[in-house]
Amino acid sequence: MPEGPELHLSSLFVNKSVKGLIFSGEIHKSDVSKNPTIQWDVPFYTITAESRGKEMKLWLEEYSLLEGKQVMHPQKMSILFRFGMSGCFKLSSIDEIPKHSHLRFFTAKNSVDPMQVLSFVDFRRFGKWEVNVDWGSDRGPCPIRDYENFRNNIVNNLENPAFKNKAICEVLLNQRYFNGIGNYLRAEILFRLKIAPFDDAYNVLCDWKHAAMYPIKTEKGAAPSNQDPLYLCHAICSEVLKLSGGYDVETGLKENGSFEKWLQCYQNPHMKSLTDRNKRTIWFDGEPGPLIPNNSNTRRPKTKRRIVENVVEKSVTKVKARKQNIVAESSELRPSSRPTRRSPRFVHVLEVKEVG
Repeated sequence: MPEGPELHLSSLFVNKSVKGLIFSGEIHKSDVSKNPTIQWDVPFYTITAESRGKEMKLWLEEYSLLEGKQVMHPQKMSILFRFGMSGCFKLSSIDEIPKHSHLRFFTAKNSVDPMQVLSFVDFRRFGKWEVNVDWGSDRGPCPIRDYENFRNNIVNNLENPAFKNKAICEVLLNQRYFNGIGNYLRAEILFRLKIAPFDDAYNVLCDWKHAAMYPIKTEKGAAPSNQDPLYLCHAICSEVLKLSGGYDVETGLKENGSFEKWLQCYQNPHMKSLTDRNKRTIWFDGEPGPLIPNNSNTRRPKTKRRIVENVVEKSVTKVKARKQNIVAESSELRPSSRPTRRSPRFVHVLEVKEVG
């Protein structure tokens, strides 16, 4: 599932890809999408993007093609995206539009050859978009772009029930405070800090309530200590941004990719795993902590071998079921298709009845 770094990378991708492009015409929505149709009646427009945690906005602004002439009061519109499980943006030619493209923005004719299309692609269709709305009120500041407010929002609300008697691994997914932190990020943060995932969140975070906003270097030239969990939310996201790419929503963990090599804990077969109260799997090392849910269970990572085994097993199961159905159907038909067999001791009686 795309997390804060992936949405930030998507905004950077859009800004870089559409720089200098002029868009025009109707914004196309796929027939299968249940999201709203977007009405945008301007001749030409430009697109820019920005992200905030697990949300991303496209900004559309009216544009004039006349050289040296600017639109006095250009129309503007924003589209707020939540990527769901598999959302992402792609730029392609009009002949190579991705299969699961559910919202499409077309470049103006004769502005670029071949015509380009910016698509919101989402093969699982959990992604959502809304027009001209503010950032989600249930989401806090972004740890990547707005770290200081992100930290203050948590420190100033530690007495809130959201932090009391809750496991730290569950609180890290509360987007009202940890906007952009998801499953792989929480595993990596807690692993580096050697914090048990089911330790009490209030006790863990209170130790850093009065800490400095940024780590302080203890010696000249020495790297700052990153034991502060709130700062590490910012620092680890920044590390992902420096990689060639984050979590790939279409292929999962790329084999031998920089992101897969960067991961130390998440889906590591040598780590332990348990499900939290929301049935989300947390990966960890060492003791789990005291606040384990009663119905928690272990899950193994889905390696390529396990995926193949599952596919083969499902195929074999379907074949067996099909054979069983055929046998059942044939057994139902068999009695009526065969001549009735009578015991020899009753044949004479039947013959007598027929004669009489």
